[in-house]
Amino acid sequence: RESPAGRSPGPRAPRDLGPASGGLQKLFGWGDFYSNIKTVKLNLLITGKVVDHGNGSVSVFFQHNSTGHGNISVSLVPPGKAVQFDLEQQIFIEAKESKVFNCRVESEQVARARKTSLCTHDPARTCSQEHTQSRAAWLCSRPFRVVCVYITFYSPDYRLAQKVCPDYNSHRRPEFPSG
Repeated sequence: RESPAGRSPGPRAPRDLGPASGGLQKLFGWGDFYSNIKTVKLNLLITGKVVDHGNGSVSVFFQHNSTGHGNISVSLVPPGKAVQFDLEQQIFIEAKESKVFNCRVESEQVARARKTSLCTHDPARTCSQEHTQSRAAWLCSRPFRVVCVYITFYSPDYRLAQKVCPDYNSHRRPEFPSG
């Protein structure tokens, strides 16, 4: 699916990732999230996944591909964090360990390249474009609190601030009044 420029894309519909190992109850009711943004100067795809391993640990995976210029920041935040855009805090990739959530960075990788191709606005000319790919993965273990993925992106013609949180109620057992 594509999101037209100017519209804030949302998370994918929740999906069941199958039974948890060892018969343990899963904590999360979601799997994938993504944003796909295309403008004249930018093609951006952000994908991610939260995986509940069913053993008290959760992994958060993130991948970003862009053609054009822009800065991206990804972090783990509590659900109460306001969604806002602060240009001064922009960096290329932020995948720091989060002691608040008992999470640690498992891996991170950034690759950049320059491509020369015909300009989209003037096919008679050639333009140089920057292509960036990045990946980050966190592993969170108990005890941890509610974890949301917070993404900010800035380019000359597009700004994005997005917070994606799992549905923690989808796998909870209903409470029945006693007495």
